[in-house]
Amino acid sequence: MHEFSIARSIAHQLAEVAQEHQAKLLSATVAIGPLSTVVPELLREAWPYVIKGTDLEGAALHIERVPVRARCNECGATTEGYDPFVKCRECGSLNLSIESGFELQILSAELADSAEEAGNS
Repeated sequence: MHEFSIARSIAHQLAEVAQEHQAKLLSATVAIGPLSTVVPELLREAWPYVIKGTDLEGAALHIERVPVRARCNECGATTEGYDPFVKCRECGSLNLSIESGFELQILSAELADSAEEAGNS
């Protein structure tokens, strides 16, 4: 299950952001497309294990699913969905230009401000 290594990589990047801002990470949002080969549920399950015992412990991981969007090179129709096996909804062609669906990126990180940190100490 490569989601553990992906979760570790995400945690590492977020730890750097938190350290740079000298703030505690409260939550983060990542975008995942069906063509990224990442299973969102497995990433969500791996997250607490990866951050346990670190400065990120307790931070929530939110996942936004990005659909596959493709334009048919035969009829020009746009197809959108969450199934990684895409064909044109209009003509059934597999001759498509993929516009989205490969995403695996950190969209945002919510950090505690100084007042929140002082209240949690």
